[in-house]
Amino acid sequence: MSITPTLRLAASLLAVLAVLFSAWQVFTGVQRVSAAKMRIAQLSNRDQQQEQISPQKWLIHASSLGAAGAGLQSRLRSSARSADVSLTRVGIQPAQANQPTTIRATAQASGNVRAVAKFIFDLENTTPALIIERARINVEDNGDLSLDLLLLARAQIGENQ
Repeated sequence: MSITPTLRLAASLLAVLAVLFSAWQVFTGVQRVSAAKMRIAQLSNRDQQQEQISPQKWLIHASSLGAAGAGLQSRLRSSARSADVSLTRVGIQPAQANQPTTIRATAQASGNVRAVAKFIFDLENTTPALIIERARINVEDNGDLSLDLLLLARAQIGENQ
């Protein structure tokens, strides 16, 4: 029984396709392993890559507590505008005797879910960071959120600030 040239050609093509497919699988497997190793290295080095945070970056610098309170109020209004949130009330509370460089503020705002989320994110992640001590969120009849916040900020008071 002899093999026809057509059958021999088909068998050769099938063998070549099997070799090419195997080579392609090995190549993509090596790429995936390489990508995974690179990602693991990035995660391992993330702590080394993070910038050292200076405590000074987290302070409101002002010449007086009143000026620091005004700066905090301005910061809240700016963050509200940037997030497209309606800021209805901001109140700066007097400093407590046991925490003379701590400023507390209350704020009421409203907006859609995305705007409120952006507003909260900006308050905690923009320098100087504000600490949200309390947040009450309610859903209004129109689907917007109303937000009642108690915020804390640290101030560095000095004449040449």
